[in-house]
Amino acid sequence: MRKHTSALTCLLASLTLLVALAVVPAFAGEKDTAVLKVDEASVVVQKMMGTEDKGVARDLLKKAKAVGIFPGVFKAGFILGGEGGTGVILARNAKGAWSGPAFYTIAGASVGLQIGASSTDFMMMIMTDNGLKGILKGHAKLGGDASVAAGPLGRSASGGSNFAGKDSDIYSYSMSAGAFAGVSLNGAGLEFDQKRSDAYYGKVYTPEQILVQHKAMAPGSAQKLIAELNKYAK
Repeated sequence: MRKHTSALTCLLASLTLLVALAVVPAFAGEKDTAVLKVDEASVVVQKMMGTEDKGVARDLLKKAKAVGIFPGVFKAGFILGGEGGTGVILARNAKGAWSGPAFYTIAGASVGLQIGASSTDFMMMIMTDNGLKGILKGHAKLGGDASVAAGPLGRSASGGSNFAGKDSDIYSYSMSAGAFAGVSLNGAGLEFDQKRSDAYYGKVYTPEQILVQHKAMAPGSAQKLIAELNKYAK
């Protein structure tokens, strides 16, 4: 009886080890994907904020509570849905310091983009506490949990200007094939990507711990993105 028990114990231990060995590469792969997404986000910021006459309004970034960057979401067609896309959201504290990135997925909105576009980048300026509060739930519907409107273009298109939706919680933008536009993502869903965030930090954090409490220290791979945001928020 003892021999059978010992054999069963060894078998269970072996199975546990095999499962662990299988999980480690998958977890590492997820982290690599997360790091790549942060790198892509820094490129999107540079492109969308660096165009002074038609790009994202820098005045809004200076006042934003948080910013969302979603690289390469839209894929060949008019509908942003199905797979959607993954991006990052960073928030600022009272001293103006950016949090580490929290990973989110976005999907479900019909946004009427260009025919034949292979990929579209999105950027969101989260301007109010209410807009940030909706995102902190872990899942939010834009237009429901937080109002969203197409943002104004141009370096000095201030949030106080008279443009449609100027009192919205969130302003959103798109860039496809070098063309910029303020685009409403009304109806889109945002959901916290727990798996990717866990892989990136190597530890479990909630959206609030990352974005508000700043408990997740931004890794070195996030410094380029933060530097780009600081550059255009001056």
